[in-house]
Amino acid sequence: MTTCYVGADGSGPSRAAIRWALARAAGDGSTVVLVHVVDDEWGLLGGGYAAEAERRGRDVLDVELAEAGRRHAGVDVGARVVRGSPAWTLAGLPTAHDLLVIGTHKTGFLHGRVLGSRSVQMASAAACSVAVIPDTTFDTRRGVVVGVDRFEGSAAAVVRGAREAARLGQELLLVHAPPVSHPLPSADLPGTTGTAQHLLADAADLAAQTAPDVAVRRRVVRREPAEALLDAGNGASLLVLGISHPHAITRSVIGSVTHDVLMNITVPVLVARSAQ
Repeated sequence: MTTCYVGADGSGPSRAAIRWALARAAGDGSTVVLVHVVDDEWGLLGGGYAAEAERRGRDVLDVELAEAGRRHAGVDVGARVVRGSPAWTLAGLPTAHDLLVIGTHKTGFLHGRVLGSRSVQMASAAACSVAVIPDTTFDTRRGVVVGVDRFEGSAAAVVRGAREAARLGQELLLVHAPPVSHPLPSADLPGTTGTAQHLLADAADLAAQTAPDVAVRRRVVRREPAEALLDAGNGASLLVLGISHPHAITRSVIGSVTHDVLMNITVPVLVARSAQ
């Protein structure tokens, strides 16, 4: 059974991540572990500062555990306080078969490969799939969107997206945004031709094999990929992205599209590292 690790620090985005993880666990029976990381930097100020920070962390977890028990009494929820660098320590706890869930503040749109957000750092460093949750409402959201590209990680994203759509009882939208230099129209398929059509047709077949009862739509969008995915995900329950091949310089598996989506996040995003 999957264990869902959730970063807990008492902030609004953290609470949103916990709510999302608990609702998901209530549906699939997974275990949830709330994790508060005491930054190593407190230790540089002396043992008393570190002990106080740890005490405050335990207080945060006590509040969140009580709330979790009130809202989701049937979910198996545990808590841990650990010490270290928050992003890297939290990313290192789950195994490859687990799920890491983190909250995030919405930030400005940023192109490039600067790892300026902890969500980007953790999505890149974790061995498992990572869900990044903005501080927003979830009840009115409908549909699962999957970004489809030529990388191998796209297949894992399609499988995860199909399973999430089946779990939610919602439709699946497969989106491919080719380079803007390619003269393809923005429209639901059928109607487009070439590589984009073949990519989405193969993705739709994989989704149908994974979740036969899920309604699947396909769309090619001629816009910058991150913008296209965020627009398609507006109002969706979840946006699922795959990983890229490691970048030659940074060795990061977070491609520029995933990076830009996370830096301008408006919808819960699942970075799928595996099909599980």
